[in-house]
Amino acid sequence: MPSKQFPNPTKPHSLKKIVKKALKNKKYAKFIHGQVRKARGGDAAAKATLNAHFKPQRSELKALKIAPSKMPMLAQCTDNTHLLDFTAHV
Repeated sequence: MPSKQFPNPTKPHSLKKIVKKALKNKKYAKFIHGQVRKARGGDAAAKATLNAHFKPQRSELKALKIAPSKMPMLAQCTDNTHLLDFTAHV
């Protein structure tokens, strides 16, 4: 769920933008990582928060060599947590 310190942005961040933000701000990285962990555990509020904060761009998924058939799946919170997990732990 959104926090007072990290309210939901007006539009979700791209992968590139959220990685930069997490690397720049350790507290934000910990916040996002906590939301990822909760979302993986089935927490609907955490999933909604992640969806509000993060939506990978199709061009970013293509640059990562993700097959077009898998792109729609990775554009959803329950699967895009894998894209965030590596950086949110920094």
